[in-house]
Amino acid sequence: MSESGSANATAQAPRPRFVPTPAFYNHVARGYDLIASSYDDVEGRNEISETVRRYSIDAALKVFRPGSRILELGCGTGRDAVALAQRGIRVDATDVSPAMIAATEGGPYDGAFSNGAVLNLEPDLESAARGLYRSMAPGSVAVLTAANRLSLFELLFYPIVLKPRKAFRKLGHEVPIPVSREGEGKSYVVPTRFLTPREFVGAFRPGFELAHQRGIQVITPPWNLVDMARLIHPAILPLERIENRVGTAPGLRSLGSIYLVSLIRK
Repeated sequence: MSESGSANATAQAPRPRFVPTPAFYNHVARGYDLIASSYDDVEGRNEISETVRRYSIDAALKVFRPGSRILELGCGTGRDAVALAQRGIRVDATDVSPAMIAATEGGPYDGAFSNGAVLNLEPDLESAARGLYRSMAPGSVAVLTAANRLSLFELLFYPIVLKPRKAFRKLGHEVPIPVSREGEGKSYVVPTRFLTPREFVGAFRPGFELAHQRGIQVITPPWNLVDMARLIHPAILPLERIENRVGTAPGLRSLGSIYLVSLIRK
Protein backbone atom coordinates (compact mmCIF):
# COMPACT_ATOMS: atom_id res chain seq x y z
CA MET A 1 0.00 0.00 0.00
CA SER A 2 1.38 3.45 -0.87
CA GLU A 3 0.36 6.93 0.21
CA SER A 4 2.15 9.15 -2.32
CA GLY A 5 -0.51 10.14 -4.81
CA SER A 6 -0.81 11.85 -8.16
CA ALA A 7 -3.43 14.01 -9.82
CA ASN A 8 -3.06 12.13 -13.08
CA ALA A 9 -6.47 11.15 -14.32
CA THR A 10 -6.32 7.42 -14.77
CA ALA A 11 -9.91 6.47 -15.48
CA GLN A 12 -11.61 4.42 -12.81
CA ALA A 13 -15.07 3.69 -11.59
CA PRO A 14 -16.49 5.87 -8.80
CA ARG A 15 -14.91 4.96 -5.49
CA PRO A 16 -17.23 2.66 -3.52
CA ARG A 17 -18.04 2.91 0.16
CA PHE A 18 -15.87 0.99 2.62
CA VAL A 19 -18.34 -1.84 3.15
CA PRO A 20 -18.08 -5.57 2.32
CA THR A 21 -19.94 -5.48 -1.00
CA PRO A 22 -19.01 -6.90 -4.43
CA ALA A 23 -18.56 -3.31 -5.66
CA PHE A 24 -15.90 -2.64 -3.05
CA TYR A 25 -13.97 -5.88 -3.55
CA ASN A 26 -14.13 -5.52 -7.35
CA HIS A 27 -12.78 -1.98 -7.07
CA VAL A 28 -9.80 -3.17 -4.98
CA ALA A 29 -9.17 -6.09 -7.35
CA ARG A 30 -9.20 -3.79 -10.40
CA GLY A 31 -6.62 -1.53 -8.79
CA TYR A 32 -4.22 -4.34 -8.00
CA ASP A 33 -4.79 -5.99 -11.37
CA LEU A 34 -3.71 -2.67 -12.87
CA ILE A 35 -0.28 -2.85 -11.18
CA ALA A 36 0.20 -6.62 -11.03
CA SER A 37 3.03 -6.68 -13.58
CA SER A 38 5.02 -3.97 -11.78
CA TYR A 39 4.06 -4.60 -8.14
CA ASP A 40 7.00 -6.79 -7.12
CA ASP A 41 9.50 -4.47 -8.79
CA VAL A 42 8.09 -1.30 -7.22
CA GLU A 43 7.76 -2.80 -3.74
CA GLY A 44 11.10 -4.58 -4.02
CA ARG A 45 12.79 -1.22 -4.66
CA ASN A 46 11.09 0.36 -1.64
CA GLU A 47 13.67 -0.25 1.09
CA ILE A 48 11.19 0.68 3.82
CA SER A 49 8.55 -1.79 2.60
CA GLU A 50 11.28 -4.42 2.40
CA THR A 51 12.14 -3.79 6.06
CA VAL A 52 8.52 -4.50 7.02
CA ARG A 53 8.59 -7.64 4.89
CA ARG A 54 11.80 -8.82 6.57
CA TYR A 55 10.32 -8.37 10.05
CA SER A 56 7.17 -10.24 8.97
CA ILE A 57 8.98 -13.18 7.37
CA ASP A 58 11.38 -13.46 10.32
CA ALA A 59 8.46 -13.51 12.77
CA ALA A 60 6.71 -16.18 10.70
CA LEU A 61 9.79 -18.39 10.57
CA LYS A 62 10.05 -18.25 14.37
CA VAL A 63 6.64 -19.86 14.82
CA PHE A 64 5.98 -21.90 11.66
CA ARG A 65 7.93 -25.09 11.04
CA PRO A 66 8.60 -27.07 7.85
CA GLY A 67 5.45 -29.02 7.07
CA SER A 68 3.16 -26.49 8.75
CA ARG A 69 0.04 -25.62 6.76
CA ILE A 70 -0.86 -21.95 7.05
CA LEU A 71 -3.30 -19.51 5.49
CA GLU A 72 -1.99 -16.28 3.99
CA LEU A 73 -4.50 -13.44 4.03
CA GLY A 74 -3.90 -10.93 1.24
CA CYS A 75 -1.26 -12.72 -0.83
CA GLY A 76 -0.86 -10.20 -3.66
CA THR A 77 1.46 -11.67 -6.27
CA GLY A 78 2.44 -14.54 -3.98
CA ARG A 79 5.94 -13.27 -3.19
CA ASP A 80 5.72 -13.98 0.54
CA ALA A 81 4.04 -17.35 -0.03
CA VAL A 82 6.99 -18.38 -2.20
CA ALA A 83 9.49 -17.25 0.45
CA LEU A 84 7.73 -19.32 3.12
CA ALA A 85 7.27 -22.31 0.83
CA GLN A 86 11.02 -22.31 0.20
CA ARG A 87 11.40 -23.01 3.93
CA GLY A 88 9.06 -25.99 3.75
CA ILE A 89 5.90 -24.22 4.93
CA ARG A 90 2.73 -25.09 3.02
CA VAL A 91 0.80 -21.90 2.21
CA ASP A 92 -2.83 -21.57 1.14
CA ALA A 93 -2.86 -18.06 -0.33
CA THR A 94 -5.89 -15.83 -0.82
CA ASP A 95 -6.44 -12.13 -1.44
CA VAL A 96 -8.76 -9.47 0.00
CA SER A 97 -12.22 -10.51 -1.20
CA PRO A 98 -15.22 -12.50 0.01
CA ALA A 99 -13.11 -15.53 -0.93
CA MET A 100 -10.59 -14.55 1.75
CA ILE A 101 -13.21 -14.95 4.46
CA ALA A 102 -14.48 -18.12 2.84
CA ALA A 103 -10.93 -19.52 2.79
CA THR A 104 -10.74 -19.23 6.56
CA GLU A 105 -13.27 -22.06 6.68
CA GLY A 106 -10.83 -24.44 4.99
CA GLY A 107 -8.80 -25.49 8.01
CA PRO A 108 -7.54 -26.82 10.19
CA TYR A 109 -4.52 -24.57 9.74
CA ASP A 110 -1.34 -24.49 11.80
CA GLY A 111 -1.26 -20.72 11.61
CA ALA A 112 -1.99 -17.63 9.53
CA PHE A 113 0.12 -14.89 7.97
CA SER A 114 -0.53 -11.46 6.48
CA ASN A 115 2.04 -8.87 5.45
CA GLY A 116 1.82 -5.43 3.85
CA ALA A 117 -1.09 -4.09 5.92
CA VAL A 118 -3.57 -5.54 3.44
CA LEU A 119 -6.01 -6.25 6.28
CA ASN A 120 -6.58 -2.49 6.44
CA LEU A 121 -8.43 -3.00 3.15
CA GLU A 122 -10.87 -5.50 4.67
CA PRO A 123 -14.17 -3.84 5.69
CA ASP A 124 -15.33 -6.94 7.57
CA LEU A 125 -12.26 -7.66 9.68
CA GLU A 126 -14.36 -9.14 12.48
CA SER A 127 -15.76 -11.81 10.15
CA ALA A 128 -12.26 -12.66 8.97
CA ALA A 129 -11.18 -12.99 12.59
CA ARG A 130 -14.08 -15.27 13.44
CA GLY A 131 -13.30 -17.41 10.42
CA LEU A 132 -9.66 -17.68 11.47
CA TYR A 133 -10.71 -18.76 14.94
CA ARG A 134 -12.83 -21.57 13.53
CA SER A 135 -10.13 -22.75 11.13
CA MET A 136 -6.96 -22.51 13.24
CA ALA A 137 -5.85 -25.14 15.71
CA PRO A 138 -5.83 -24.15 19.40
CA GLY A 139 -2.45 -22.70 20.31
CA SER A 140 -1.55 -21.84 16.71
CA VAL A 141 -0.33 -18.35 15.83
CA ALA A 142 -1.42 -15.64 13.38
CA VAL A 143 1.44 -13.32 12.33
CA LEU A 144 -0.13 -10.12 10.97
CA THR A 145 0.82 -6.55 10.06
CA ALA A 146 -1.44 -3.52 9.90
CA ALA A 147 -1.17 0.23 9.31
CA ASN A 148 -1.64 2.49 12.31
CA ARG A 149 -3.82 5.54 12.85
CA LEU A 150 -1.01 6.96 15.00
CA SER A 151 2.51 7.43 13.62
CA LEU A 152 5.00 9.10 15.93
CA PHE A 153 7.26 10.02 13.02
CA GLU A 154 4.42 11.62 11.03
CA LEU A 155 3.06 13.47 14.06
CA LEU A 156 6.48 15.10 14.49
CA PHE A 157 7.56 15.43 10.86
CA TYR A 158 4.56 16.92 9.06
CA PRO A 159 4.08 19.97 11.34
CA ILE A 160 7.79 20.75 10.89
CA VAL A 161 7.40 20.82 7.09
CA LEU A 162 4.22 22.89 7.45
CA LYS A 163 1.81 20.12 6.50
CA PRO A 164 0.04 19.59 9.84
CA ARG A 165 -3.16 18.20 8.30
CA LYS A 166 -1.22 15.23 6.92
CA ALA A 167 -0.08 14.38 10.45
CA PHE A 168 -3.68 13.74 11.53
CA ARG A 169 -5.37 12.53 8.34
CA LYS A 170 -5.53 8.91 9.52
CA LEU A 171 -7.44 9.75 12.69
CA GLY A 172 -10.78 9.98 10.91
CA HIS A 173 -12.61 7.28 9.04
CA GLU A 174 -11.52 5.82 5.71
CA VAL A 175 -8.65 7.43 3.80
CA PRO A 176 -8.28 7.12 -0.02
CA ILE A 177 -4.86 5.57 -0.72
CA PRO A 178 -3.23 5.04 -4.14
CA VAL A 179 -2.44 1.39 -4.87
CA SER A 180 1.11 2.23 -6.03
CA ARG A 181 3.74 4.93 -5.86
CA GLU A 182 4.42 4.67 -9.60
CA GLY A 183 2.62 4.47 -12.94
CA GLU A 184 -1.14 4.19 -13.31
CA GLY A 185 -1.52 3.01 -9.72
CA LYS A 186 -0.60 6.49 -8.44
CA SER A 187 -4.04 7.81 -9.38
CA TYR A 188 -6.11 4.70 -8.60
CA VAL A 189 -7.20 5.00 -4.99
CA VAL A 190 -8.92 2.55 -2.69
CA PRO A 191 -10.69 3.33 0.61
CA THR A 192 -8.49 2.25 3.51
CA ARG A 193 -9.19 2.06 7.23
CA PHE A 194 -6.28 2.73 9.57
CA LEU A 195 -6.47 1.08 12.98
CA THR A 196 -4.58 1.46 16.23
CA PRO A 197 -3.08 -1.79 17.57
CA ARG A 198 -5.79 -1.84 20.23
CA GLU A 199 -8.53 -1.55 17.60
CA PHE A 200 -6.94 -4.17 15.37
CA VAL A 201 -6.33 -6.74 18.10
CA GLY A 202 -9.80 -6.02 19.49
CA ALA A 203 -11.33 -7.28 16.22
CA PHE A 204 -9.77 -10.70 16.95
CA ARG A 205 -10.96 -10.99 20.56
CA PRO A 206 -12.06 -13.00 22.44
CA GLY A 207 -10.78 -15.87 20.29
CA PHE A 208 -7.16 -14.69 20.19
CA GLU A 209 -4.73 -13.22 22.67
CA LEU A 210 -1.77 -10.96 21.93
CA ALA A 211 1.58 -12.75 22.25
CA HIS A 212 3.93 -10.23 20.62
CA GLN A 213 3.79 -6.72 19.20
CA ARG A 214 6.40 -4.61 17.42
CA GLY A 215 6.16 -1.07 16.13
CA ILE A 216 7.85 -0.49 12.75
CA GLN A 217 8.62 2.99 11.37
CA VAL A 218 8.31 4.51 14.85
CA ILE A 219 11.25 6.94 14.67
CA THR A 220 12.15 6.23 11.03
CA PRO A 221 10.28 7.47 7.94
CA PRO A 222 7.22 5.45 6.86
CA TRP A 223 7.03 3.72 3.48
CA ASN A 224 5.37 6.67 1.74
CA LEU A 225 8.41 8.87 2.49
CA VAL A 226 10.94 6.50 0.96
CA ASP A 227 12.21 9.15 -1.51
CA MET A 228 13.09 11.48 1.36
CA ALA A 229 14.60 8.59 3.32
CA ARG A 230 16.97 7.81 0.45
CA LEU A 231 18.28 11.38 0.47
CA ILE A 232 19.17 11.24 4.17
CA HIS A 233 19.96 7.53 4.42
CA PRO A 234 23.19 7.96 6.46
CA ALA A 235 21.23 9.85 9.12
CA ILE A 236 18.53 7.18 9.24
CA LEU A 237 20.85 4.20 9.74
CA PRO A 238 21.45 4.89 13.47
CA LEU A 239 17.71 5.47 13.95
CA GLU A 240 17.01 2.06 12.39
CA ARG A 241 19.38 0.41 14.86
CA ILE A 242 17.70 2.17 17.77
CA GLU A 243 14.24 1.29 16.49
CA ASN A 244 15.23 -2.36 16.17
CA ARG A 245 15.98 -2.37 19.90
CA VAL A 246 13.05 -0.29 21.16
CA GLY A 247 10.31 -1.31 18.70
CA THR A 248 8.83 -3.76 21.20
CA ALA A 249 8.92 -1.35 24.17
CA PRO A 250 5.55 -0.53 25.76
CA GLY A 251 4.21 2.71 24.34
CA LEU A 252 6.57 2.91 21.39
CA ARG A 253 5.35 -0.37 19.96
CA SER A 254 1.94 1.27 19.45
CA LEU A 255 3.29 4.33 17.64
CA GLY A 256 4.81 2.85 14.49
CA SER A 257 3.31 3.65 11.11
CA ILE A 258 3.14 -0.15 10.77
CA TYR A 259 2.87 -2.69 13.56
CA LEU A 260 3.44 -6.43 13.62
CA VAL A 261 1.45 -8.64 15.97
CA SER A 262 1.48 -12.34 16.77
CA LEU A 263 -1.89 -13.58 18.02
CA ILE A 264 -2.37 -16.95 19.69
CA ARG A 265 -5.59 -18.79 18.96
CA LYS A 266 -7.13 -19.78 22.30
